[in-house]
Amino acid sequence: MNTNKTVLSIIDKLKPAKKAVELSIVNDIDSSFDYLEQSYSEASFAPDLFEEWINRLNAFNNEMSIEVDNFMLNGSARGLEEAVEQMRVWIDELELKADDLGISPDSLVSNYAEIKNILESADSVNESLRSSYQELRREANERFGLADFS
Repeated sequence: MNTNKTVLSIIDKLKPAKKAVELSIVNDIDSSFDYLEQSYSEASFAPDLFEEWINRLNAFNNEMSIEVDNFMLNGSARGLEEAVEQMRVWIDELELKADDLGISPDSLVSNYAEIKNILESADSVNESLRSSYQELRREANERFGLADFS
């Protein structure tokens, strides 16, 4: 019996400590509820937010693809190199024939000076076209890549 009384006495002494522990847990729960609720709310909203951004990215990507594809595939800039090569052949031939006749090529072709200027800078312009197109492609691929935080 004496052991029973000793055990009961120890239990009685622990009851306030147990209540303190219980109150501490209640305080922890109460103080953490706002963060839990906010975290839950944001996590619940995330799929809609991310779907909206996916839709925006897709819309932008489609718009950019259409415009760039139309420019690069259907535009005349794509044919610059070939047009320059052909025009150089014709201008060279014109200059030879004009020289044989003793006349100036610009008296035969109204846009001769402009054509010569275009032919002189065409390689540089074509290189700028190609490099800027590659830069656009690289930037688009890099910028649409997102870090994986999951």
